[in-house]
Amino acid sequence: MKKTTLFFILITLSLIFLYSACAEPSPFVGTWADNRGDKIVFMDDGTFTATITNYAGEISITEGTYTVLLNAITFNTSSGYQTVSEWDIRGNMLYLVWTDSDGNSIQLTLYKVKN
Repeated sequence: MKKTTLFFILITLSLIFLYSACAEPSPFVGTWADNRGDKIVFMDDGTFTATITNYAGEISITEGTYTVLLNAITFNTSSGYQTVSEWDIRGNMLYLVWTDSDGNSIQLTLYKVKN
């Protein structure tokens, strides 16, 4: 009887460890875009590429890494610039403020267009 109980406990613990080891996918991973031509592509390896149009209509293409901590996202660009923004996802819409290297803040509302 003891071997059966021990076997049951080991199976239960194995299932608990297996379930807890599965990582939750990031809600960011995929392509987010809007109708102005702004687009951010988040990869699951922590990198991103962004095409952002400023208020003067100038397009900038940026790439680098991103990290998320609670509701703050930090973008570290390959040119050495860093920007931090609060973010919110409601359904398939991502809200954040993009700050370019000139210090201009651009309010973005992006729609998830591709996983």
